[in-house]
Amino acid sequence: MADIPRIKGNIAKMIAQNAPEADIDAYVASEGVSLDDLRKPAAPVLDKYQQAAVEERDALKAKGIDTGAGLTRRLAQGASFNMADEILAGLSTPLEMLKRGTFSPREGYNYAKAREDLIMDDARKNTGALGTVAEIGGGVGSGLGAARAGLSFARGLAPEAGLLARSAASAGDSAAFGAVAGAGEGNSLTERLKSGLLGGAVGAGVGALAPGAVSLIGQAVSPIVSNIKARVNPEGYARGQVSRAIQESGRSAREIGQDLVDASAAGQPYMLADALGNSGQRMLSTVARSPGEGRTAVVNALEGRQAGQGQRVTGIVDEALGSGNTARQTVDDLTQQARQNSAPLYQEALSRRPVWNERLQQFFDDPVAQRGLREGVAVQRLEALAEGRPFRPHDYAITGFNEAGDPILSGVPNMRTINLLKKGWDNILEGYRDGTTGRLNLDEYGRALDSVRRSFLREVDSVNPTYGAARREFAGPAQVRDAVRAGSDAANRGRAADNIARFEAMTAPSQQGYRIGYADTLAARAEKGAMGVNKARPLTSDKAQDELSALSLHQGPVQPGQLDPMNRRLAREQTMFETRNQALGGSRTADNLADAEAMGINPTLVGQLLSGNWSGALRSTLAAGQNALTGNTAQVRQAVADILLQRGANMNPAALQRMVDEATRRIQQLQQIARATGRGAAGGLAVATPAQNRK
Repeated sequence: MADIPRIKGNIAKMIAQNAPEADIDAYVASEGVSLDDLRKPAAPVLDKYQQAAVEERDALKAKGIDTGAGLTRRLAQGASFNMADEILAGLSTPLEMLKRGTFSPREGYNYAKAREDLIMDDARKNTGALGTVAEIGGGVGSGLGAARAGLSFARGLAPEAGLLARSAASAGDSAAFGAVAGAGEGNSLTERLKSGLLGGAVGAGVGALAPGAVSLIGQAVSPIVSNIKARVNPEGYARGQVSRAIQESGRSAREIGQDLVDASAAGQPYMLADALGNSGQRMLSTVARSPGEGRTAVVNALEGRQAGQGQRVTGIVDEALGSGNTARQTVDDLTQQARQNSAPLYQEALSRRPVWNERLQQFFDDPVAQRGLREGVAVQRLEALAEGRPFRPHDYAITGFNEAGDPILSGVPNMRTINLLKKGWDNILEGYRDGTTGRLNLDEYGRALDSVRRSFLREVDSVNPTYGAARREFAGPAQVRDAVRAGSDAANRGRAADNIARFEAMTAPSQQGYRIGYADTLAARAEKGAMGVNKARPLTSDKAQDELSALSLHQGPVQPGQLDPMNRRLAREQTMFETRNQALGGSRTADNLADAEAMGINPTLVGQLLSGNWSGALRSTLAAGQNALTGNTAQVRQAVADILLQRGANMNPAALQRMVDEATRRIQQLQQIARATGRGAAGGLAVATPAQNRK
């Protein structure tokens, strides 16, 4: 047999020496070889271990024994990350030592390893592409198994871990798999180290890119998958979306459910969309701005609820302040009560004859008394007329009237005369009262007259204590009446600190009158507001909050971070208005476009086509089909509306928690599947990477 390597070496030397082509052809002919022989690749140079393996295989084949391996061997090779031949060689090392007559385990292992390498090479030649699939499948299976067993850098990652953390974990897993698989493809320590480093580097690089690639692919197919899920099970898809909104709200499902139950117990139509805050309000807005039964349900529910806001706000304030009547009704009731309580005392006091003295005479001698008597007579005549009885002047020690209309007294005045003078002065001073604010705006004369009146009454009380008792009985409700006016005034003006200080200085009955006046003014303001106006907003100011807290009958302990019952209910009313504003307020452009799309009309698209704007028309067409490629279907929107419009009366906090838990489990399962798939892919990549040094 010709020594082809030697001949090729000689030819190379002749070419280097610029020998003529005829001399080279003559040399080739003298060696007895042809050009085809020279073109054939040289057979690999085998070491003694490989030569022994080849001879053993050929000898067995000559005896009809097939030593080849198939798909199973390649599957095992992939599953072991290219370490199956090493494992089998290690197990058969003792047998090879006996067969070769050596006491060196190293020698025995080298013979066994050469045999396993030869079997693996034959298996790869015999099984082809199908075997490659089996080998990669084995790597995938081992990668999945490692992930399930927790042998992964992603084991400690939180479910909400970001892309950077997931990429780092994936790079670590892929690097480990690649390093093991690469080390398994070498024979010498140097080969294993080199292949392991290369496999680890390639695995780390590809593994780091894998989560991002998977995320991009997921985003690309997500609309299609969402559309399929939404059409197959719109209720389940809607529950998943609402569960996402609950998680975004930052509150637990049980807290939200209990909030709804508490609102229902307080008589408020508080909905799940309200309790979720911004996430629920924006989701409800999506439903309200797209055509379908869901939009109709949302609009009807929110508009109907807003129509009753004024009554609810009034009821909240009335209940908190203990105001059952209006201020006018309260004043009338108090006046009637004062008359009834003081009537017996007045009757007794007026029937007594006063102990006349010079001080009383001094008051009656002053011209201001004449004016007071004249006003008193006018008032008494009207009262008698209203009660259907005649006015008899002689009952008041009046014998007649002069040309100016002043009464003429006969002898010493009696108690009825004294009471007549008091009524006259009261009526004169009442003329100074401001009809808007209810306050007495006294000028210098008025202040002087008021001082005279007070001095006069003190003197009368000293000579007739029963009269003083009657006046005090009548003045008790009168003070409450004044407190009603003061409370009404405080709701419109004044600093909160001043109003609260005035309230706290009052007696308990006057404080209640103050509350009634305050609540009546707020109720009147709420009733005046037009439909759609936020009746709760004026009560959210610092002044209103401080005053309402001080006036509220609920003065019990409040948990830290919570509002008292009244302010909690008012806060819900504010939230309910914000929900309506988020869902139905703002520009109608989005609503109009959605309606036009539902009708199959897109004026923008028509204009673009007419103007020849083909790229714009294409974008409009793609945008028009967006909902068709997502889960935003009419059935899903209807289901979302049904969930978000739930109230406490039909809300079970435990059921809401189960819905969230179920959605969370599904998300975690998908994340686990995605991570396990990534680890499986990393295992398959490790045994399939081109960096492997396959013989």
